Amino acid sequence: MQKQTKKWLLSLLLVLLIGTLAACAGSTAYTDAQNIVEASALADLMAQEGVVVIDARSSEDYAKGHLKGAVNLSPDELNGQGTIPSMLGTPQQFNRVMSKGGILPDSTVIIYDANGGVSSGRLWWAMKAFGHENVKVVNGGASAIVNAGLEISGDATQVTSSAYSSKGMDASIVATIDDVKDAVANGTATIIDVRTPAEFDEGAIPTSILYPHTSNLYSDGTFKSARDIYLNYKDLGLEKETPVILYCKSSYRATQTMLLLQEAGFSNVKVYDGAWLEWSVSGEETTSPAGPVEATVQDAS
Repeated sequence: MQKQTKKWLLSLLLVLLIGTLAACAGSTAYTDAQNIVEASALADLMAQEGVVVIDARSSEDYAKGHLKGAVNLSPDELNGQGTIPSMLGTPQQFNRVMSKGGILPDSTVIIYDANGGVSSGRLWWAMKAFGHENVKVVNGGASAIVNAGLEISGDATQVTSSAYSSKGMDASIVATIDDVKDAVANGTATIIDVRTPAEFDEGAIPTSILYPHTSNLYSDGTFKSARDIYLNYKDLGLEKETPVILYCKSSYRATQTMLLLQEAGFSNVKVYDGAWLEWSVSGEETTSPAGPVEATVQDAS
């Protein structure tokens, strides 16, 4: 009888252990994350002092319906006016845009979009680059907000302008063309191209590895877990301390990848600000002939 009891207890413990492990392995939600927040946590967060929610979609989509209380701000508003139109603008321009959105340097900023974290990632990266630390992206974007049953409004949120002052550019997360040249010539960093295979085949930066940004998403459009991201990029040969430079066509899609790599513990990651738009006209070597490339709304990347 005692042996049977022991066997039963051991069997029960084994079942409980397997269930616990399965639950842990199956959980893909981001809880207590540095850069990502679940839509289910938004209501409580928005009730706190100093929280600003940004809808990074187009003004047309915002007008059709947005999270009540969200401010519409496109990442395009932070682009400079130079020969490469997608590069970040000046600190003064950044300050003006943040002030218009009612954002202060100590605000907690939460961003959502409807394109797999591309627009949110771009705003997140730009804000980080100019020294704003407390900024997060909603996992699953606008769809997740609707699915969470949060209140949707068609009325524009009334904003009281602020007086924002940035800390200047943080070069630790922004790669220049000289950084990329050094990586190509001397292997100082692993270069990852997050564009589509078709774009990669038309021309790419030498030594770069293709890994499309869409590979960072599950089939429902939510971000892969930090564990899955780590394992996927480890398969590419990356360790958490590996120097990495990410690029796409216009440094939008690459920022989504950076967001997730940083969340997964990769600590030495930069986005090439000039991206393929700059490299393709620089006279530098490419993997195949590449003429001048124009930024388009369709690519938005």
